[in-house]
Amino acid sequence: MKKFIPILAYHSLDPQRFPGKLAIAPELFKRQMSFLKKKGFRVTGLEACAKSGWKEDLLDRQVAITLDDGYLDNYERAFPILKEMGFAAAFFVTPAEVGLPGFMTWEMVREMAATPGIEIGSHSLHHKPLADIPEKEAWESVVISKKILEDKLGHEIKAISYPSGSFNEKILEMVRGAGYRYGCAASHIHDRKWEGDPYLLRRIKISSSSGSDLAFSLRLSGFYHSFGRP
Repeated sequence: MKKFIPILAYHSLDPQRFPGKLAIAPELFKRQMSFLKKKGFRVTGLEACAKSGWKEDLLDRQVAITLDDGYLDNYERAFPILKEMGFAAAFFVTPAEVGLPGFMTWEMVREMAATPGIEIGSHSLHHKPLADIPEKEAWESVVISKKILEDKLGHEIKAISYPSGSFNEKILEMVRGAGYRYGCAASHIHDRKWEGDPYLLRRIKISSSSGSDLAFSLRLSGFYHSFGRP
């Protein structure tokens, strides 16, 4: 019997800047990372998830960690905790926003990219929902963001995360054509036809509703997707 590898989707660690559910306190992030270590989870990278069809055996305890949007707090608060724990993680950044107030700088992104286990991926060029903009603009966003990141970091960019989880068949075709190896979707990919697709790695949104150990454990169970949306 197989179960899903839980791929956790974090965003901001600055609830004052983003007072909604999507941002969590740094203390909660650290407690959750400590929980993973204490419970013996093996933190794996997205490439391994993609190669396995994002499933694992019933008794396996893998987990993957992702952070979207490239906020400054990702570098200042999440990155040190991940280094302390020795955990792998993928940070998805929007090149057009790098260096803007409240976002990471290129120096920060390069520092993270040089850290073993840390992957940098594209979050498109301008963080626009790709399926909702003209095809030409979507193609440029997919291709140019990859090229900028590769030029700035000096290595291949393999992963993309779809802003707002927005995609369609044409967007997937673009992503494959641009040379990405895998991509991260939102938590709402319920259609079974997408299961195992490396370009639609299904994630679990972590928010303030994930604050208790019980709620977090449920999201780590490998069966959380069977219960519906977070």
